[in-house]
Amino acid sequence: MRVLPDNPHLDFLRQEAKDLLVALRESEPSASLGDAQRALAVEYGFAGWSALKTEVDQRRRQPPIAPDELVDGLVEAFDLGPVTAVRPVSYSPLGRHWSVITDRGRWLAVPGYPWMGDHQAETGERLRSAAAEAGVRSPTPRRSRSGRLVETIAGGPWRVSEWLEQGPVPSLPARAGVARGVGVIAGALHALAIPSEDPINPYLTSRRPDADWQELVRRARTAGRPWADDLAALLPTVAEVGVLGAAVPTDGLLLCNCNLIPETLRLGPGDELIVLEWTFAGSHTAEQEVAGLLAHWALRPALNPVVARAFADGYRERAGTFPRLTRESFGLAVNSQLNWAYNTFCEAISPADPDAADLARREVPEQLRRPLTLELIDQLIAATG
Repeated sequence: MRVLPDNPHLDFLRQEAKDLLVALRESEPSASLGDAQRALAVEYGFAGWSALKTEVDQRRRQPPIAPDELVDGLVEAFDLGPVTAVRPVSYSPLGRHWSVITDRGRWLAVPGYPWMGDHQAETGERLRSAAAEAGVRSPTPRRSRSGRLVETIAGGPWRVSEWLEQGPVPSLPARAGVARGVGVIAGALHALAIPSEDPINPYLTSRRPDADWQELVRRARTAGRPWADDLAALLPTVAEVGVLGAAVPTDGLLLCNCNLIPETLRLGPGDELIVLEWTFAGSHTAEQEVAGLLAHWALRPALNPVVARAFADGYRERAGTFPRLTRESFGLAVNSQLNWAYNTFCEAISPADPDAADLARREVPEQLRRPLTLELIDQLIAATG
């Protein structure tokens, strides 16, 4: 789900809607600006354009304030210099991102999950550096005084990078040119062919058993969540498609980004794509990562064959070939989506904090209306030609 910035501008959102209209008309020539505005609002997790505008007004009146402990810790650990301003950027599943402006420049501070320690960050930096030489653009990380990429500050892991001016997250459905650009980036990374001997992240190789999903429905009903019956109706699909996740690849593992999703990319000048996130990097096969990328880019908000073909064309242009996809190619993508959906429903039932609760509440409808099915997988494979 697209995340609304902490200090959004309505003019910026209007421009995003106009950009989205271009993408909508690639598949539906009769689409109107009103259609684009409604689609953008839903992408941000709101019922319509009016609700989105109301949220924009509220956020601009009450922006979050960074804790002094966090700011002081970032400045000291990463030697950023005297602070002149700290501004909220946006809240994500990782936590809130902050813009820190000092007399030495502007920086982006990003939190991480507990498992994202310095070793994991170094893995990502190894791939990012190689990708940069191949022409993939991304922010340059800042090392701490001790030479680390990650430091524990205010009880959690934090990273800092140089601020890179950038545009919005690519809208969905993506324009064909953007989808082609994502394919080019994926092809460039796979063409590097950096071998990886680490095991694939367990988050991608396993999923919750059916009994856990049935218990989740019970918890949702007990908590009085209005979507509990819709979740129950989803369980047969979960069981059917979940079978694909049983096969875990062990050969042909490459060092891959593992998270080239719309939310971690930004549009730069001339629609150049900027990759913001590298700390999920790890072992994958080219085939499985391509399948996962198609699920993220060509199925949101609905199946889009134009996007699937454009992605495949961009990948072939850079890598020379395109992986042969089967249903089993989507095994890791299935596990990832089911685990993400399960955690979203859990968060919506028993939220950890107000920010996480708000994010989960707005993401639940998306998870319910666009499950990955065997039929969609077959259609995706066919669309890549």
